[in-house]
Amino acid sequence: MKSFLTLASLILLAGCMASPLPRTYVLATPAEPDPGVINEAGRPMIELPTVALPDYLDSTDILVRNGQNELTPSTTGRWGERLSLGITHALEVALARQLPGVLVTHTSVPGQPSVSLLVNVEAFDVHPDGQCVLTARWMIPGDDGQPTTISQQGTFVTKAAVSTSGPPTDAAIVSAMAASVDQLADRIAMSLRRSSARPR
Repeated sequence: MKSFLTLASLILLAGCMASPLPRTYVLATPAEPDPGVINEAGRPMIELPTVALPDYLDSTDILVRNGQNELTPSTTGRWGERLSLGITHALEVALARQLPGVLVTHTSVPGQPSVSLLVNVEAFDVHPDGQCVLTARWMIPGDDGQPTTISQQGTFVTKAAVSTSGPPTDAAIVSAMAASVDQLADRIAMSLRRSSARPR
């Protein structure tokens, strides 16, 4: 009996050693290491609620689309937060970089001049060949029953590096998805610059 328990323990230990914990990834870039305090009172503000995603995408799985209807989750990596939150945080950072002087925040601040930016991601697929496709709509609704000031849709394509031994790695997939979100932020920022919807 003792020998059996010892053998079972060794098998369990070997299994644990052969299956390392999956790595954890986020889409947003790290915070700037520059210390200091910034006065944000009175700055124009863009309020960015949580980005809407299809339910099948809004998880912590890093997914690859195989064929028309199959999604395969990575066994070696995962998101550190639900993908809807990850895209929202990454967009906040990218838009703040694109629109200096404008406060981009997830929550409203009473008394600050602001506009609400609504973003709906309709597809965010990574294929085994490394192609990453992001399709999204963004809108700024008008105030007090006024017409919508911005309503646009865009598709952004990036490419994850594919290794010679097979499909792209988790790190390559995350990098391509982050680049797609940056392209989306660039296009939204361009829309805001051209529109009177930008807060003043």
